[in-house]
Amino acid sequence: MTNKRKSSYSKFEKKDFLFVYLLIALPVLQFAVFWFYVNISSFTLAFKDPAGSWTFDNFRQVWYGLTHADQYGTNILTMILRSFTLWFISNCVVFPIALCTTYVLFRRVFGHYVFRVIYMLPSLIGGVVWIATMKQLLSNYGAVVYFMKKAGASISGSVMSDGLMYDIKTAFPTLCLTVFIYGIAGGNAVVTGAYSRIPEELFDVGKLDGIGFWREFFNVCLPCIWPTVSTLLTFSLCTIFVGEGNVFLYTNGEGGYGLDTMGFYIQYLVYRLSLTSSEKMPYGYPAAIGLFITLITLPIVLVGRRILESLVEAVET
Repeated sequence: MTNKRKSSYSKFEKKDFLFVYLLIALPVLQFAVFWFYVNISSFTLAFKDPAGSWTFDNFRQVWYGLTHADQYGTNILTMILRSFTLWFISNCVVFPIALCTTYVLFRRVFGHYVFRVIYMLPSLIGGVVWIATMKQLLSNYGAVVYFMKKAGASISGSVMSDGLMYDIKTAFPTLCLTVFIYGIAGGNAVVTGAYSRIPEELFDVGKLDGIGFWREFFNVCLPCIWPTVSTLLTFSLCTIFVGEGNVFLYTNGEGGYGLDTMGFYIQYLVYRLSLTSSEKMPYGYPAAIGLFITLITLPIVLVGRRILESLVEAVET
């Protein structure tokens, strides 16, 4: 089939092309303004000092912060490891559980309507409302501390006065637990949609072959939804070192208590700088941190994407 020349298109065909161009104009403009322009500005800021002169001092501070406490008293490598821990919990622990749980509900086990509502409840309410609820549950007068007292658990004085998020021994494990609970429902709508697109004939063939419930999951369902799974995992790799865990909201923008993650720290720096009245604010340091994280994340994303694509090709063949 040969391509038409532009002059050979009818007036109606040209109007169809115009509609398509107008349809994609808005997302292209959004990408150009809110991603390309913003990131180019961040790139130039990383090489500038507060006076606007070009410098590499921001990257020297980042390098120093990897092994020592930086100018704000935090260690960058420690925060990267905390963010990676949250990412690992979300994608290597919670996501496989969510795949299995969503499949069980998709196959309509007894009581699946009730369990589906309970299962999806965290994702139905707003994030701010969810965090406000969790803060109440984890506070010194909340239900979690109350049951810990009843169980005879050893509770420190800071937990008794402020809650689990304000003690260095309990803060980060508690944060990991909240990420685990909230992550169970995360992405379930996308996965459920992928399950629903599987032809019903495949399940009928499986019944005729006498395969079991979980063999059906691993041999029939998982290969069919693997392109969706690989896409979700590829996107998740972009946040492997910048997980925030809603620390900013849990601590009212203060951090500390061993909760500082890389994502929170960048937010904290920008928030702290925005409170100053000086026109020459040192945005170069958080911009340099962001560029450094991008450089170490990029090869991981590219390699991970290639591996996942090869797995998709293997499944399809």
